[in-house]
Amino acid sequence: MKKKLLSLLVAATMIGSMAGTTTVFAGEELEDVSEPVTLSLMVTTRPSSDKKDFYLDLLPELVHEKFPNITIEVEQLPTDQYKQTVRLKFASGEGPDLFTWWAKKQSEDLVNAGYVRDLSDFSELNKFDSAITSAYTFDDKVYGLPLGTSFLTTWYNKDMFKEVGYDNPPTNWDEFVDVCKKLKEAGHTPITCGDNSSYVIQFAMYQIGASEIYAENPDFDKQLYTGETHFTDDCWVDTVSKLQYLYDNGYVVDDSLGLSQDQSRQLFIDGEAAMIFDGSFGYAQLTTEGKTDFERGMFCVPSNDPDGKFVYNWTSANALFTSNNSDELHQQACDLVMQYWFDEQSPLFEAWVNNTTDIIAFDGVSDSRDMINEYLDRYKDDQSIDNLNNAWPEGVSDEMCTVFQEVITGDATAEDVCQAMQDKFDELAE
Repeated sequence: MKKKLLSLLVAATMIGSMAGTTTVFAGEELEDVSEPVTLSLMVTTRPSSDKKDFYLDLLPELVHEKFPNITIEVEQLPTDQYKQTVRLKFASGEGPDLFTWWAKKQSEDLVNAGYVRDLSDFSELNKFDSAITSAYTFDDKVYGLPLGTSFLTTWYNKDMFKEVGYDNPPTNWDEFVDVCKKLKEAGHTPITCGDNSSYVIQFAMYQIGASEIYAENPDFDKQLYTGETHFTDDCWVDTVSKLQYLYDNGYVVDDSLGLSQDQSRQLFIDGEAAMIFDGSFGYAQLTTEGKTDFERGMFCVPSNDPDGKFVYNWTSANALFTSNNSDELHQQACDLVMQYWFDEQSPLFEAWVNNTTDIIAFDGVSDSRDMINEYLDRYKDDQSIDNLNNAWPEGVSDEMCTVFQEVITGDATAEDVCQAMQDKFDELAE
């Protein structure tokens, strides 16, 4: 990989419009800012680990080592709280200098409000996969640097599956239900879910919805905005009903609402449940050794009929955004951090590549994890769909998760979930 020598020419001034501040990157060498500055970085809560975390440890350390005048203070929050806090900070004029966020409709409101900077002129932008970059592009301007891709998946215990006669993962809904039934009969907990962390409900819902909804109508989400489709349509009721079926029949761990995501992951790695709905982003934690040793695998929940079309989930993971509220000095420092981060010869770039949980979509970088590559190769000829909520106004997915928690307790139905989603969509789309 060729070394890139980069520097900041000028940081543009702030404006509160959708266009944001255009960032100009040019020059021949990296130079520190002229005076000490502390940058705020916000990320979602990181899984606990014995090794140094990229965002919490390596990024601040390596940046300060390269630029002694730049200090990075990191704040991490659970996903639900994170979304609310970031928006409140921006609304009060105190948004984080740097933060990670999600794609398409989930970031559109931040762009429309003028909270984030236009990064279209970032010198290394062409190194990112253009198909992924498009998820953060609005009015032909790029506002986020894509940190990679990911997929939602079902991690499974291959040893338990073989015990009940499944040498390979199920390929349709009937087989999936059958393996759950046989695992339960064999005395195993088929599935663990940390439903106290409400956002994890999306992990199963979107896997099921991929084939249930988009195999027949890939344009379902576009048609939501024209009124041709609704969340109350049969395909969505069937999606929610299939997930509810797993709970109603005892295939999901007891008291899932009392488990956090981390606690649920621990049950899986300890061999106390045969499956967990999660994602490629859980790779580091879900491949650690637990109380028992077993072979792991991944598959996407096949909600299709035996002769039906299968669709799986594969999407932009998240992106790095910078604040349009920051003053000129802070913006200059942010630009230096980004330049150094994505300089292919820098220690920071190496640390990112070696420690990210995402599948990096940057020219010349390939993923070395065998299970990731095997998974993508298995489904390479199948249709894929983004995380479903990438196409919805922010808030619809939260409503879905909250009302489904009531389904788990028996206080709501699949129809209630779908009606709540439609009501929230109508409110926000307006």
